[in-house]
Amino acid sequence: MWTERLDLNLGYPVVAAGELAGLAGELDACALGRVVVVSNPTVWALHGERLHAALAGRVAEVLLVPDGEAHKDLDTWRWVVESAIAARADRGTAVVAFGGGVVGDVAGFAAATALRGLPLVQVPTTLLAAVDSSVGGKTGVNTGAGKNLVGAFHAPRLVWIVPALLGTLSPREWRCGRGEMLKHAVLAGEGALDALCAAPPGPHDVGAGFGSRILASVRVKAAVVQADPLERGVRALLNLGHTLGHAVERVAGYGAMSHGEAVGIGLVAAAELGERRGWSRPGLADHLRRSAERLDLAHTLPPGLAPAALVAAMGIDKKRDRGMVRLVIPVEVGDVRLFPVPEAELAQLIEAAGLSS
Repeated sequence: MWTERLDLNLGYPVVAAGELAGLAGELDACALGRVVVVSNPTVWALHGERLHAALAGRVAEVLLVPDGEAHKDLDTWRWVVESAIAARADRGTAVVAFGGGVVGDVAGFAAATALRGLPLVQVPTTLLAAVDSSVGGKTGVNTGAGKNLVGAFHAPRLVWIVPALLGTLSPREWRCGRGEMLKHAVLAGEGALDALCAAPPGPHDVGAGFGSRILASVRVKAAVVQADPLERGVRALLNLGHTLGHAVERVAGYGAMSHGEAVGIGLVAAAELGERRGWSRPGLADHLRRSAERLDLAHTLPPGLAPAALVAAMGIDKKRDRGMVRLVIPVEVGDVRLFPVPEAELAQLIEAAGLSS
């Protein structure tokens, strides 16, 4: 079985592997024993037997949360916590998140809060989770007020990525992951962006070479997380595209548009606004629009969204501070910066994305 490990200083290993079978040995190396698995019905039907076999009798309970962003809420979090405790979890029991970003965020928040902290293991089964949400320790749930406004920082003890699990993803899930890979490539530089657009990831190639591509994207995020693990400074750059993206998800209804698709729209809009304000290189927005098109990502807002509702949703973003919102703007590919913008001027961002307020 092939494996590739990132040489990082995050305090936990990030491993791409050819199989789930090596997971038990890695849990032993992390001094972890019994596990509570959190997954969803779709993932479990496809891959559950393989995970159960790989965990070699360690499974205390399997908890299947409903599919979809709409179920990433406090009710689901409460059920996972109470079910884990009912399964007699103790502080040596690991929570294994086996799914995409919703499962990882909910399971991670449950691990952060049950018994004041249980070990967390991330086994992502979507491209988005593999390249982004499984790494970095952000966990949380959505509320009516907005996305990810309730949560905690809780780093995993292990991230185990099996690219072969991604072969069953739908085209929409591939686009979702590409949105976050686009963000990482813009952060990394023109070479990374060219490489991503030259060979957009898809189900045609989920072997060892793809594992290396996933880890290359993870490395971009990990470098920022290492410098600012609790998002008090430069880690906010990882929110490129997210201020508008989160607002689109909320206003459209969680699940109506995938997270990565919304982030792609927000990223291009940030570049367009940057050009209009004189912050970004002229022509950058068009360059990023072409990149989004190459990755089969939308780059303008869909019709039917109320501009006033989008502005209101952006106004309660976590990056708000004393009437200002810190917008993450690409000045150039490989040069991304924070610019404080008054809440009253947020309408300019949705205008940059193709809607008038």
